[in-house]
Amino acid sequence: MLFIGIDIASVKHDIAIVSNDGEVLSESFTIDNNIGGFKKLHMEIQSHTESLDVCIGMEETGIYHQNIAKFLFECGYTVFCTNANLTHNFIKSRSLRLTKTDKVDALHISSYVMLNYRNLNPYTPKVYNTNELKSLSRLRFNKLTNLSKSKSELKRLLMVAFPEFVTNFNPLSKWALHLLATYKSVDKISRIHKSTLIDIIKTKSDRDANADLLKSISKNTIGHSNKAIELEIQSCIQDINHFQSQIDDIDFELKDLMQQYKHITSIPGVGIVTGALIIGEIGDVKRFKHKSQLLAYAGCDPTIYQSGNYRSNNARLSKRGSKYLRSALFTSARVACVGNCKDNKFRDKYLLKRAQNKHHYSAVFHAAKNMLHSIHSMLITGEAFDYSK
Repeated sequence: MLFIGIDIASVKHDIAIVSNDGEVLSESFTIDNNIGGFKKLHMEIQSHTESLDVCIGMEETGIYHQNIAKFLFECGYTVFCTNANLTHNFIKSRSLRLTKTDKVDALHISSYVMLNYRNLNPYTPKVYNTNELKSLSRLRFNKLTNLSKSKSELKRLLMVAFPEFVTNFNPLSKWALHLLATYKSVDKISRIHKSTLIDIIKTKSDRDANADLLKSISKNTIGHSNKAIELEIQSCIQDINHFQSQIDDIDFELKDLMQQYKHITSIPGVGIVTGALIIGEIGDVKRFKHKSQLLAYAGCDPTIYQSGNYRSNNARLSKRGSKYLRSALFTSARVACVGNCKDNKFRDKYLLKRAQNKHHYSAVFHAAKNMLHSIHSMLITGEAFDYSK
């Protein structure tokens, strides 16, 4: 049996090949991250063995490992995509010397696979739709983060230029953004005709009274502005509109892709967006042999510290798994527990923990763990959520 370690990079990969008794069969070499480099590696493997009894290990490094992992899988090799934290700690344990090169790392990865391949889950290409869901959901997550930053920055600028507007109106409403984008200074807003203001203002309350209020506060504002602040405000508004438009486009695609996962959205608190994030991050549920493995992957497993006769009672979440999956679970569980949802077992769990004097967030995460267990079962069976259980 051959064990091969690959240190992944964006433009090249470093390779080490060892036998099952740890003998290095060839000097570490480098291949380009293209089809020519992949074929070179395939030919090098074939020069050492004609069988497919080959185990190949590489770290999951963002997106750069995906193409070579798929190529080697299609060649018939057993491929393991390992957790970077595990291999990093393994490499540190091999020597006290501070030696760090890509070729040395490739050799250590091959050793790690040789020692642990019986306990590792082999790589299998995910369903195309789950890959799309993962990419789009993470993109949406990042766009939403940028949108929140732009909104916060706009409020900060308005507190300098026009603080009364923030106090009396919602500066992030569509009509407010349109007003601020069209009339770029407080002085221009103060000189708008009242009838024009009434047409622009879209509030549930008396628009005539709101128009009078807006004219009054714009004429007597304590804020101060200049060209720089005005330009910053316009930039923030453009960013908000831009990110919101992109999020709307992503939501449209997610809605279409989630048609085949309607059983997941039957869970209380799980909508199309959070459901897509959950499905995309989990991928092939069969790679998790037990619910506890999925729990650890989400970073919802408790940390344990014990030494001698001491055992810590202050267990916290490890938070070492997918932050995207953990965020989607927490959001869904919070809606199921305290939102406008039908009574369900997650809310019962939440209320039980609150009765035990658990903090709100702690109680929500207890419910989130139960929700993840249900998701694991539902992905395997394909059944919808049963409220009676």
